Amino acid sequence: MNLFFKTFVKIFAILSSISIFFIVLLALSSFFTKIENKKIFTHTSGDVNSQNKIAVLKLIGPILNEPSFISDYKLFNNINIIYVNKIKKTLKKLESEKINGLIISINSPGGSVSASFNLYNLFNEFKIKNNIPLFFYTNELMASGAYWAALSGNKIYANYGSLIGSIGVKGPDWIYFDEPIVISNGLLGSSVATKNGIKKFSNIAGNSKDIYDPFRPPTKNEKIDLHNAVQNIYNDFVREVSSSRKIERNTILNDIGAMIYDTKSAKEKFLIDDTATLERVIKIMAEHLNFDNFQIIEKENFKSGLLENIIGTNFLSSNFLNDSKDSQISLICNIAKFQLSTIIIQNNLYSGC
Repeated sequence: MNLFFKTFVKIFAILSSISIFFIVLLALSSFFTKIENKKIFTHTSGDVNSQNKIAVLKLIGPILNEPSFISDYKLFNNINIIYVNKIKKTLKKLESEKINGLIISINSPGGSVSASFNLYNLFNEFKIKNNIPLFFYTNELMASGAYWAALSGNKIYANYGSLIGSIGVKGPDWIYFDEPIVISNGLLGSSVATKNGIKKFSNIAGNSKDIYDPFRPPTKNEKIDLHNAVQNIYNDFVREVSSSRKIERNTILNDIGAMIYDTKSAKEKFLIDDTATLERVIKIMAEHLNFDNFQIIEKENFKSGLLENIIGTNFLSSNFLNDSKDSQISLICNIAKFQLSTIIIQNNLYSGC
């Protein structure tokens, strides 16, 4: 009898565990399905019953392809970041809204070369595939990689006081010790010196495998190769600006350069179409579409939830552009260190890495 009872209890416990497992699994599946199917664009103004839709997508922060292990650093916990892979998912959901026009409101200092280029292609393909007008707008900053992405639009507008431009490419700096003879170490700053200076052995194979070694200067060939890498990207950037904005290449090289301009100067140099508020840009879009009656839909701003706080994926709780200049520089420098790509950033404003 006792053996039967013990066996029954064991079988019951196993079956209960299996049942609980499947119940939890189904609950999680239902939870994530709801998240996946949740409507992320909602009506904000205009005639809610109108079939004429203009979407506004607001983006803030530096541009990266996707979250990586550096996202776990506290530096990124309260920083807005534009992730290309997330924008791709957003645009896919936006297709179901059957919109007639799209306005991208972006405030960004730029980002990695590949991410900026991918964001440009993503918006350009969406515009062509859905056969809609695409306008870009900034109310603060549209620089470097962000401006590259904006070249996918039919029009570019900026609010008064905004900064636009930075058509340039900056690779990572190579900082090295020039003939070091002393190295400090220890809590109290103890140092070691040798008669012939510091010796260093690197067990490497392949020329320039120890590139950016702080104990040696770059070779002549390395300087040439590093410059060519940046120059090739810059040439592509200039070619796109010239083609999209109808500006002569020599004008970009010799007159515009990599400076950042206010809205008046940016318009004079044909970098933007006009100075305008977002409300005015919406009206211009409606006029372009010949709409008297229309509605505006925007992406919801989700507040962080428990799950987001646990897994550390909420980066939308503060405005990058409201941070101090030192914080912005620190962010860009950390991106430069951890992202294995050249950073498109304005030479003067973000050269303190």
